[in-house]
Amino acid sequence: PLTIEASDFRRARVGTYLDAGAFPNKGIFRAYPEPALRNTQVALRKWSEGDLDCVRQATTDVTIPQRPTFPAVYSPDTALAFIHRQWGRLTGTEGISLAIAHPGTDEALGLMVLLYREEKGVVGIGYWIVPNARRQGFASAAAELLSRWALTEVSVSRVEAHVQPGNDASEHTLIAAGFRPEGLLRSYLGYAAHRSDALVFSRIQADL
Repeated sequence: PLTIEASDFRRARVGTYLDAGAFPNKGIFRAYPEPALRNTQVALRKWSEGDLDCVRQATTDVTIPQRPTFPAVYSPDTALAFIHRQWGRLTGTEGISLAIAHPGTDEALGLMVLLYREEKGVVGIGYWIVPNARRQGFASAAAELLSRWALTEVSVSRVEAHVQPGNDASEHTLIAAGFRPEGLLRSYLGYAAHRSDALVFSRIQADL
């Protein structure tokens, strides 16, 4: 499946640092990109209440890992609550969440986030794409565009990604977006019923 983990979707771990007042990246993202990030391949924009169908497709797709903030069952109300939570990532203390959109129609096709890590200047990238938009280059174009913005326009020194081994689609997506493989974190990703290793990819300013 074309999905990738941002480890701090696991909010409890992030909260430990925030509650201690020791999370150095809080406030790096102060506003949405203006103008919205866009090229001929993809657009990245603020989530809209009109994006309910994108959330519906993601909620009913078993290949997208379910997270505590993700609707367990789709309804217009749960989808709206999900969209409002994405707005809250920026106004709160988590990072920034954007809709991956078609550059021509502006239709929402997925999600991409940059979430704060513990180390200063480091953020984690995570994303998912709805099934009918996969294998068309949207994810790699979005990852390249958003990571480049973070590394050149914001005080970010490193964008990193954690991928479950065997997720070949995400590995290819990240490499196409300019990320470099670094190594393996054993038993790093936690799921409801199991743990998984994580392959580490990163992009830094010297890679641009």
